[in-house]
Amino acid sequence: MNTTIWIIIAIVVVLVVIALAVAASRKRNERRHQEADNIRAKAQEQTSVVEKREALAEETAANARKTQAEADAKAAEAKRLQVDAQTHQNTATTSRDDLKNEWKRADELDPAVKTTDTPSTDARTTAAGPANGRATDARTTGAGPANGRPTGTDSTNSHGAHAKPTDTTST
Repeated sequence: MNTTIWIIIAIVVVLVVIALAVAASRKRNERRHQEADNIRAKAQEQTSVVEKREALAEETAANARKTQAEADAKAAEAKRLQVDAQTHQNTATTSRDDLKNEWKRADELDPAVKTTDTPSTDARTTAAGPANGRATDARTTGAGPANGRPTGTDSTNSHGAHAKPTDTTST
């Protein structure tokens, strides 16, 4: 009988150990389940924060695209204006050259305008010449009447026979 009691005691001890192990396992699983529920609750709270951040990110990206499109449009406008400016500059240069040729032609035709053929003494090409680039004659030196004509033939134009007209048109 002694052996039977020991066997029964051993079985009871094993059953108690198994029962304790099962209880500990259940308690551990219950703690894990509770911890998982806490994590889910926090995640649910953060979901709205994350959604707001996503909405803000999308709004910011849309603003960036809009601003980039505006910048591209401004750059295209600037490019077009540069082309227009270059075209106007070319036209102005051509007009200035034509105007200089007209002044030169008028000076060549006018017997009252004296020019020299030597480039180094030509008042139109030297630094000592008049500021308007025209040849030095009686009209520009003050040595004669304002219009370069002999006295008694003054016209009403007090700026000389070849005075530049004043442009009153606006561009």
